[in-house]
Amino acid sequence: MTCPYAHSSLDDSKVNHQLETLDYSTYLRTDLLLSALKCHSHTDPLDNNSPPIHDEHFFILVHQVFELWFKQILFELDSIRDMFNQCDHVVSSMFNINLRLKRIVNVFQVLNQQFQLLETMTPIEFLEFRMYLTSGSGFQSLQFRMIEIKLGLTDAFRNFYKTKYFVHTMFKDEQSTQLKQVINQDSLLIRLEKWLEHIYDTTSFNFLEVFTSSVERFIEHERQEKTSKADDMDMETVEGQIEALKRKFSTMTDSIEYEKLLNTNERRISHKAMLSALMISLYHQEPCFQQAYQMLHLLMDIDSQMIDWRQKHILLVQRQIGRKPGTAGTDGIFYLQKTMTEKYQVFVDLFNISTYLIPQRYLPKFTSKPIESNSSLSSLTIETLREVPIITQRQLSIKEEEMEVISVKIVPHYLL
Repeated sequence: MTCPYAHSSLDDSKVNHQLETLDYSTYLRTDLLLSALKCHSHTDPLDNNSPPIHDEHFFILVHQVFELWFKQILFELDSIRDMFNQCDHVVSSMFNINLRLKRIVNVFQVLNQQFQLLETMTPIEFLEFRMYLTSGSGFQSLQFRMIEIKLGLTDAFRNFYKTKYFVHTMFKDEQSTQLKQVINQDSLLIRLEKWLEHIYDTTSFNFLEVFTSSVERFIEHERQEKTSKADDMDMETVEGQIEALKRKFSTMTDSIEYEKLLNTNERRISHKAMLSALMISLYHQEPCFQQAYQMLHLLMDIDSQMIDWRQKHILLVQRQIGRKPGTAGTDGIFYLQKTMTEKYQVFVDLFNISTYLIPQRYLPKFTSKPIESNSSLSSLTIETLREVPIITQRQLSIKEEEMEVISVKIVPHYLL
């Protein structure tokens, strides 16, 4: 069986210039790649010509592989951010965006599995060469800091070691310049926010009004359901639960309440962007929202993998050095544990959308019809007949045949 990736004569017809003949090692530059691994330890500290300590070779190689995968993640992130640069073209690029987000998720899964390799090295074996790291530390990984920043982690959500520290103290010269350039660019979170706002603005029906009225029906049904099962002693408890439910939903339906959360860093994206993400989530089965919904979940998957990476890193550090300080001067595991908070979840707002989901039976119907049978999503117009169920006071449970129905015709001209 021939290699499916080997050069084929069919390829020649697609190339109108002479290609340089390359073999495997030349194409991959394996000489340069493999020569990058250089050990610094010696089995005899008094003899610089003695061979290196065995496990240092393994330790360096695993971390070099980490950095190679970080490079690929940054490459994918840059391409995704570029596709988000023009809001009008995002939908036509959504398939590729999702493919590349999924690739990032899978790369992180591989990275997390690599910690199992490092666990094959005992703490004593690590201590044999740890002194040769001097002040070198994974804390100083420029690429990992760039991943954090390009995703959307800002100083407002870092517990310690703000961007100023990275730029002026940890990294010098060219590395410091690279980091400054990344800081001055829009993160993926910012570009996602702009696109979600664009989706909301190009929807001609008022989703906030639709959602607010749906929530009111949901809460009223909850009140009736709980009241029908409660005795006089429990009524105060029921009222307390209903009021708590109202307060929870008001942080989404009331723009002033939402702004309070933004001002205290309990939210990261704008109210309009959050409503848009909620709309996509509530109507995720609609064809026009399916890929967007997948995208939102892939972003959450990246957050989950980052959390997993931090957790596995903490456990490895605890296993290898316990509560010793880090080689870069940090307080070791104590610093790492402080990165395991919700603050370090870049897309935490997407996780919190589930707080505001309500059963679909409370929502107006949503149907979409393309202008033409072959029209693309970018030219989709939605014409929908909304049937809004109103709960009457005599109802104790929702049954479709008992609903009083109001039909509302909405023609939004919804252009993604």
